[in-house]
Amino acid sequence: MLNTLVLAAMSATLLAHHSTVAYAPQSVVLKNATIAKVLWASPHIILTFDVKESGGAVSSWSTESGSPASVSRVGWTRNSVKPGDKVTIELYPAKNGARVGRLKKVVFSDGHELLDTQNPTTLKK
Repeated sequence: MLNTLVLAAMSATLLAHHSTVAYAPQSVVLKNATIAKVLWASPHIILTFDVKESGGAVSSWSTESGSPASVSRVGWTRNSVKPGDKVTIELYPAKNGARVGRLKKVVFSDGHELLDTQNPTTLKK
């Protein structure tokens, strides 16, 4: 009985940590993004980037992806995304309006893409 309770408590904690409930179910595309910082660390890679809005204003965003180990299995390397890269970011934005989100994909100017491991397209492969 005690083992069952401990397992249930641990499962709830893990599910809460990996839940996507904080993010909108529809993704948004942010064009004209410039990577400012890449944090290649567990448990999630964090990309910080600036987006030039149509009126000329710049907004700063952050997005999380899977761990270095998980995204490495779908083609990422430590040097796949670098500060200064000009990209398009597709992400699931925070429901509370903060400029943060869960990454769906990064699209480079030459057209190649890096998908996140939580992207349904990636999971079907």
